[in-house]
Amino acid sequence: MNFDLTDAERNKIVSLFEQHEKNIDYLLYLRDIIWQKPDINSNNITGENQHQKRESLFLELEKAHPFPNLYVKKNILWDSQLLKAKDILSNPYLSAIKSLTFLQDDWSLTNKKIDAYSIFPYEEEYHYGPNYNLKMNLGYFDEDFFYPSISLFGNEWMSLNPYELRTMESAIITARGKVLTLGLGLGYYAYMASLKEDVKEVHIVEMDLELIKAFNQYLLPLFPYPEKIHIHKADAFYFISNIKDREYDFIFSDLWHDVSDGLPMYLKLKKVFNSFSYTQCMYWIEGDLVTYLRMLVIGVLKDEYYQIVNDYDEIQQLLKAKLANTTIKNSYDIDNLLSIKGLNELLFK
Repeated sequence: MNFDLTDAERNKIVSLFEQHEKNIDYLLYLRDIIWQKPDINSNNITGENQHQKRESLFLELEKAHPFPNLYVKKNILWDSQLLKAKDILSNPYLSAIKSLTFLQDDWSLTNKKIDAYSIFPYEEEYHYGPNYNLKMNLGYFDEDFFYPSISLFGNEWMSLNPYELRTMESAIITARGKVLTLGLGLGYYAYMASLKEDVKEVHIVEMDLELIKAFNQYLLPLFPYPEKIHIHKADAFYFISNIKDREYDFIFSDLWHDVSDGLPMYLKLKKVFNSFSYTQCMYWIEGDLVTYLRMLVIGVLKDEYYQIVNDYDEIQQLLKAKLANTTIKNSYDIDNLLSIKGLNELLFK
């Protein structure tokens, strides 16, 4: 890979790499407060109104888990919003299963809790600005919030926390005609899509027989239109290798837990579905996946620019190989490379 830059353009690319490090700091901080759950006593969140309580929350958060720098502090502060539990719990699927729990074979459905004033991702992350600043909408409740979660051998397989609900909205709105969804989970997507008058059939691909049995016994009877639901016991990647464009009107893929395990599957699916011209395809948390992919590309660019040798994973190795004959002459080359079109061309052409 070559960099043929003027001094002004070198300053721009160095600024991009500096912002990249700040973005990583932001993600690492979020990971820590989400998984480590800093000890914030909700009794210490005080104020006469929500604005004062919000300020009190972030003072407590900073004491319990100090911000690494001003950029992270500002992002956490301005990206967070108070959510109302009643608005989310009015979701028709949550209303239908609100009193349901079960234990069947290795699968179990229980309720999990988000503690009051815990910060969590609420919408997909994205980049903005000339340096690709990272933006992520975060949420918190001022009361404990309970949501359904299905587990395999006691390990969470899929849940319906606010992030899951929010990030499926566009795929539900877009669904039409004969729909295919890859992955069963709690059947949430199938339920919501089947409520739509313009959705005639919902086909689900799921390979776990015990999960299918639990779904048929406990969840499917709660569907207002169970006749629309058709389940195919199969491996998703084998199943899609045998379908053709126009066989379905809409395909929604939801096979992964997060971006780390999702990106390889997303790229594999895109390679198949990019040839479809009629069937519309959408992917769960595609915004997160594209943002993560872009950050990997920037990371490879940074290592190449500073001639740093890193122990890459399979996707980073692929990116490095794809970029091997690329020459960067200015910031326009960077922008073209990091655009949606540029990323697609890099990986699939």
